[in-house]
Amino acid sequence: MAQDEYDPENAEAAAKPDLPPARSRRWRLLLAIVGGVLLLALLYGWFTREQIADSVISGQLEELGLPAQYEIESIGPRAQVLRNVVIGDPERPDLTIERVEAGLVAGRIKLVRPRLYGTYRDGKLSFGSLDPLIFTDSEEPFRLPDFDLVIVDGRGLLESDYGPIGVKTQGQGPLRDGFSGILAIAAPRLEAGDCTADKASFFAKVSVRREKPHIAGPLRLGTLSCPQQDLTLANAAMEVDATIDQPLDGAEGRLAFEAAKSAFGPGRMRSAAGKARFTYRKDALTARYELTGKGIGSPQAIAETLQVEGVARTADGFGRVEIEGNVDGKAIRLGQGLASAMGEAARASEGTLVQPVLDQLRTALLREGRASTLKAGFLARQAGDGASLVVPQATLRGGSGQALLSFSRFQVSAGGQNPPRIAGNFATGGKGLPRIAGRMERRPSGGLAMRLHMPEYRAGTSRIALPELLIVQSDGGELGFAGQAQLSGALPGGRAEGLVLPLSGNWSSARGLSVWRRCVEVSFDRLELANLAIEKRKVPLCPSSSGAIVRFGQQGLKIAAGVPALDLAGKLGETPIRIGSGPLGLAYPGKLAARSLDVELGPADDPSRFRIAGLEADVGNQVAGTFSDAEVYLSAVPLDLTKAAGNWRFADGALTIADAFVTVSDREQDARFQPLDAQGATLELIDNVITAHAVLREPGSLREVVRTDIRHDLSTGRGNADLFVDRLLFDDTMQPDTISRLALGIIANAEGIVRGQGRIDWNEVDVTSTGRFTTDSLDFAAAFGPVHGLSGTVEFTDLLGLVTAPDQRLRIAAINPGIEVNDGVLSFELRPDYLLAVNGAQWPFLGGELRLLPTQMRIGSTDDYRYTLKIEALDAAQLVERLEMGNIAADGTFDGVLPLVFDKDGGHIVGGVLQSRPPGGNLSYVGKLTYEDLSVMANFAFDALKSLDYREMRIDMDGSLEGEIVTRVSFDGIKQGRQATQNFITRQVARLPIHFNVNLRAPFFQLVTSLRSMYEPEYLRDPRALGLIDDRGQAMASPPSSQTSDESGIQPPASEDMQ
Repeated sequence: MAQDEYDPENAEAAAKPDLPPARSRRWRLLLAIVGGVLLLALLYGWFTREQIADSVISGQLEELGLPAQYEIESIGPRAQVLRNVVIGDPERPDLTIERVEAGLVAGRIKLVRPRLYGTYRDGKLSFGSLDPLIFTDSEEPFRLPDFDLVIVDGRGLLESDYGPIGVKTQGQGPLRDGFSGILAIAAPRLEAGDCTADKASFFAKVSVRREKPHIAGPLRLGTLSCPQQDLTLANAAMEVDATIDQPLDGAEGRLAFEAAKSAFGPGRMRSAAGKARFTYRKDALTARYELTGKGIGSPQAIAETLQVEGVARTADGFGRVEIEGNVDGKAIRLGQGLASAMGEAARASEGTLVQPVLDQLRTALLREGRASTLKAGFLARQAGDGASLVVPQATLRGGSGQALLSFSRFQVSAGGQNPPRIAGNFATGGKGLPRIAGRMERRPSGGLAMRLHMPEYRAGTSRIALPELLIVQSDGGELGFAGQAQLSGALPGGRAEGLVLPLSGNWSSARGLSVWRRCVEVSFDRLELANLAIEKRKVPLCPSSSGAIVRFGQQGLKIAAGVPALDLAGKLGETPIRIGSGPLGLAYPGKLAARSLDVELGPADDPSRFRIAGLEADVGNQVAGTFSDAEVYLSAVPLDLTKAAGNWRFADGALTIADAFVTVSDREQDARFQPLDAQGATLELIDNVITAHAVLREPGSLREVVRTDIRHDLSTGRGNADLFVDRLLFDDTMQPDTISRLALGIIANAEGIVRGQGRIDWNEVDVTSTGRFTTDSLDFAAAFGPVHGLSGTVEFTDLLGLVTAPDQRLRIAAINPGIEVNDGVLSFELRPDYLLAVNGAQWPFLGGELRLLPTQMRIGSTDDYRYTLKIEALDAAQLVERLEMGNIAADGTFDGVLPLVFDKDGGHIVGGVLQSRPPGGNLSYVGKLTYEDLSVMANFAFDALKSLDYREMRIDMDGSLEGEIVTRVSFDGIKQGRQATQNFITRQVARLPIHFNVNLRAPFFQLVTSLRSMYEPEYLRDPRALGLIDDRGQAMASPPSSQTSDESGIQPPASEDMQ
């Protein structure tokens, strides 16, 4: 190469004409010396070129602070080649290059299979020992290196917190102008938090023109999933075509993207596409965009297509954002979730004024939404923590062409902790939809005010109107509202007409919502609940000392209200009703308290009354508490419930009373039964039907009397009570008069069991009651004597009125009015007004018959009771036998009557008589005399009278059953019987007509004793032992009496003349 450039001979020939010989020789020598030196230097450099290059490269690397290892493959005149270059820790290098070729042409470098390794941790990108070369503090504008670069199979790996990212690049050309290559980036799986991105990639062609890189290619994403945010994206792709400015601080280009299914939260989108042209310079972005979404849906709304186009601008590195655009939507309708929720809400509100409103709204929105259109313009701004949205005009039109919702001059702004501020006008309308007009504006004193008005909106039988509602927002964000709602329509179980509900309150982020800080009046024209209709009334509601009636904030919902008094009137069905009370108080969650509740049903002169002295409850998810001193007076049912107290609960639309105490008493002045107590009674009110259960007990003994099940339908006024007497035991502990004073004077000392059941039915105008009660054996003491073994069934056709069916029959095993009779049958019936009609009773009686003649008496009255016992064909022999008079023999047949009268002085026999039938009979003594040593005349008289025949015998009885009975026995046609001792004197006497009278005064049940003692001397004690006669049979003198009675004895001292 040197020889081609320098030829000494040619040089010498050229110089000869100009140089003198001497000087020529000196220059030749000098040039030879210089040339030799240069030749030696070149030879040295050539043979030591690798050592020189190594020294230079090492110095450069040391100056740059790069730890490196390499091998010099060759240093030649055309190229210098290094191989196995390692930058950084050899165990974990930052950069490796298999082969580096640097040509003699300035700046030309060839990299063969370079491998770059980096990390991205905690938001910091690092390439290890290469960072000082890449991230410099230089303030000079960035320029690409002035290299002619060739990259063969270049690759990189970036280890990040989200997963590995692989890079591949290849290309060649001057970096400042003319470079062309490819760039491929792939991330099989990236994870950030709960988000996962799969199959992310970017494949682009890279070129540089005039120091401006140009990148063009697709950015793809297989799937993106964020379960916590419920975000998914599938098969998304973005076509990038961007040119980056020479300092790499700006760019411009085009973007076009499309995506398949995507979802965010409850929102879904079938597909999305868009394009944009953008410019980014000096930390400011300007982009013109077009976005289109199809099949956009959420539970609230669905749009078949939604297109947005406009301009987006940013400044200060996205510190300020402004997006302007126009929205064009088609087929915007109710989402499935909202439509279903409205349907479910309508079904849940069945029977209320809300149901037809929701049904009509849902139907109208579904109908209008199928072919609806949306057109709107908007301008959104964001700077710092403040944001605003301005909508100059927006209109949603239904398929009918009518505007469903429109906005004008509408804006929303928010920032910091303050609530959003809203201004503008809005209106709603359309067929079947309410027409609401509202205006929001800035107040002169600061803050915003919104006034809205809704004329009466009708849906079915429901009517809702908002004559005016004012909502005010202060500069601090607090909201206040005042207005009025007018409602008419169905309520659960009823209906309201002309319900006027004042609306007043405020809201703030610190204190929450407060409603009704002052007393308000809730008024209505008519309020119906079931069959209850309250006519036009006003009900005052007042807050408690804590502030507002309704409060809602961080501590949840709280309600505290008081009603000074209730004064309501109306009708329950066709029955007048009046409701009054003392003060009422309600706190939720907390307490409900009411005093002096008073409900009257029926005409004012004879109402049914419900009174509760005290009512308290805890109010939370359910309402439960106690009540005390309650009274129930039903005019149609002559029973009163008093002293009622217990626990009550209202939940799930049901009122329940449990563990209640109540006293049941008869309202009649002359009570048919004594008060009975029930402990542990229960009651339920569900769907206007009352059911109750109680066991009534006698208070003194606590013995069960009757078990009752009650059902009453408030909507119809009909009800019934089933009464069960399972085992009513009468003994020393409990007697009939313990249960009913009506039994006094009729029955006492009862022993036995009564069982049966009854039923009381009632409606709006009438009460009926029936019952059947049975005893197998009941013993008791009646006015006319002890009764044993009463058995049978009594059927009541009016249980409350104590009225039976006709001809009730009871069997009587035994009755003893003085002489026991057996196997009788009693026929009776109870008639209205407690009239006992005895149809009669009969018993077999001493060979004849004993009958109780028909009679009537009024139970519980002070009138005299009259019974008549009739005796027919009484056999005297059987009478003597029944009386066990072993020494007496008698024959004859008797008939008679015993009239019994019971008055305030007790029982009496009035005009009782027994009359012998012809031809009479005989009465004789067949025993022996126990004290035979009487005087001769006494023994003679006894022998003469020990057997008497009579033609007629009459026994008359009068007197008190509880005192002495005067019995007069008279004999006619008396003569000696065959067994009497006869002699001359008796035969003479027998020819005389004799009338024999015997008068007895003794208690009723001692008459038999007196009669027996007449003919059985041993039945009495020895008269000598009693001091009545001395040992010789002479009468002993009576001691002087301090007082002489004027009353004559029944038998005068001197017997009446015998005839």
